[in-house]
Amino acid sequence: MEPGVVVYNYMDTFFCCMVEKDKWCEEMISEHMLVYLCSGEMELIAPEKKYHLKKGDAFFVKRNHLVRKIKQPSKSGEPFKGLFLQLKMPFLKRMLSEHQITVPLVSNPMTAKSTYVLLEKHPFLNGLFSSLEQYFGAQQYPSKELMESKLAEAVFTLLQLKPDLGQVLFDFAEPWKINLEEFMNKNYKCDLSVEEFAHYTGRSLSSFKKDFSQLFHLTPSRWIIKRRLEEAKCMMDKLGRKPADVYLEVGFKNLSHFSTAFKKEYGYPPSAIPVSAV
Repeated sequence: MEPGVVVYNYMDTFFCCMVEKDKWCEEMISEHMLVYLCSGEMELIAPEKKYHLKKGDAFFVKRNHLVRKIKQPSKSGEPFKGLFLQLKMPFLKRMLSEHQITVPLVSNPMTAKSTYVLLEKHPFLNGLFSSLEQYFGAQQYPSKELMESKLAEAVFTLLQLKPDLGQVLFDFAEPWKINLEEFMNKNYKCDLSVEEFAHYTGRSLSSFKKDFSQLFHLTPSRWIIKRRLEEAKCMMDKLGRKPADVYLEVGFKNLSHFSTAFKKEYGYPPSAIPVSAV
């Protein structure tokens, strides 16, 4: 765990995250998620716009999306604290069947195309997350049965506050194949396995490798390293950046691995590049 960051995880469904200073996060969300800010602030970076959220704000994140966010203390110095509730597909399928929920036939175009759906402040949301927050304060997790009742409460709250989310919550179709070249060039810095890249492009692993080879003429692992090194070299050559300043930014986990890969690719270490803007 990073210094200044505390994460509690219950059943891989309910998370509480506390951050003392600004933290950049980038991750793929494989299940729908409901998020609530107990304190601090958050920047959400979406393709369509950037959102700035504060204490008491709540939002919904659709599954199978890359989420980029900056968690940060408030202007007064109050640390970030957020609650994250995953709404997994098997649970939603049971909800739909057991409660015979009616899904609207007509969807809202804005809701359908947005990665994030901001929710208006409402006592129902405040009450739901206030009760969940107290479990962490008491250092006592809810039982599985109680957790399931809270998940159901979250679903019914979403449907009451924003009925058009029904078509999103209960859409169980697997993602269609998306443009592989566009996705990889946008997300090659992400810490994802080859299996995860395949999933998020709507492909089986074998289909992903076949499509990738035909498009890039390299294995996925080799192409990702090569692409990261090209980006790092550009940042150092043209912007005068130091190796220690770029390796994390382009997706390497440590400086030593970055330096070894760079020297293998270009024949000289990254430290040989002058640290000055051209």
